[in-house]
Amino acid sequence: MTPLKPYKREVFYYETDKMAIVHHSNYIRIFDEARVDYLQQAGIHFSMIEELGILIHTLSINCEYKNPLVFAEPFAVYMKMTKFNGTTLELDYRIVSCKTGKVNALGHSLHCFTDTNIKPLRLKNKFPELYQTLASYLNVEPEEEPVV
Repeated sequence: MTPLKPYKREVFYYETDKMAIVHHSNYIRIFDEARVDYLQQAGIHFSMIEELGILIHTLSINCEYKNPLVFAEPFAVYMKMTKFNGTTLELDYRIVSCKTGKVNALGHSLHCFTDTNIKPLRLKNKFPELYQTLASYLNVEPEEEPVV
């Protein structure tokens, strides 16, 4: 399995606060953006998920703040799927400054798959191709890129 590329962008001004650093709540939003990108790189587009009537709920998410990001700082989010059983999915996140190479935040999230009636789905039974695609990324280390 080819590792997926990290999600990359720069910090937007609106994400900062009066301390001139990224507000803590925005790291969770960055995790969400990175998760959508991760699935898209794996060939699982959200439009397809919605067309299939699948919802991906966040059951828990946490973030450990290490070094603050600042306005216009480029960063990358390295992700790894740590658990997947077809009903739940767990992901680890590592946000790294592309400028300094320092780790800015570490995170972990837990998600479940349901139908539109909020009934749990077993992807292995209902959507075997989707299950196989996701399962193939279990414990695959993210592609590491050098600091610029």
